[in-house]
Amino acid sequence: MAFVCSDCVTWVNSKDADRYGRKYCSYSRRYEEPDQKIYGCRNFVWAKRSIITKICEVLNIDPTKYFNAFDDTKEIYLLPSCIDKLIDYNTVGPVIANRIDNSEHKEEIAKNILKTYIEPALEKCNEKDFQGAVSIYEHMVKVLAIMFNATKEAIEEYTFYDNLIKIR
Repeated sequence: MAFVCSDCVTWVNSKDADRYGRKYCSYSRRYEEPDQKIYGCRNFVWAKRSIITKICEVLNIDPTKYFNAFDDTKEIYLLPSCIDKLIDYNTVGPVIANRIDNSEHKEEIAKNILKTYIEPALEKCNEKDFQGAVSIYEHMVKVLAIMFNATKEAIEEYTFYDNLIKIR
C-alpha cells in the first residue's frame, strides 16, 4: 500500500495551503500535492485507529462513537503540539492490533481493553477532558505494548534484523 500526503495527519491539518491546493509539510519543508509519495517524512502521521478498530472488529460492535472520541482527542488536544506521540502510536498500534487478532484469547482481551481503556477514554472525551482521554490512551498503549512485546524499540530491533536477513 502506497502512502501519500493526503493520508498524513500533518498534511490534512495544515492551514497553510497555496493557490494550487498544495499544503505545507513541516517535515519535508515544502508544499506537497495530496497524492505526493514522500517516504522521508518521518513515516507519515496517519490518523489510524488500529487498536480501536481491532477491538470493535473482534467484538462485532459499531466503532463510530469510539472513532469520534479518538479523532476529537487527536484533533483538539494532540495536534500539532504532540505529533510525536501520534508518530509513535502509528508504529506500535498496528503491531498490537495484529497480535490481538492472532491471540487465542482475543475476545477476552478485547472485552477487557474496551471496559478498561476505550470506554473510559470515551467518557473523558464526552466530558471535554481531552488531557484525561490522552492519559488513558497512553496508558493503554504502554500496557498493550509490553503485554504483546510491541514496544517501539522491540519493533525497530525486529525490523532491523529482519531487513538484515533479507539483504543477505
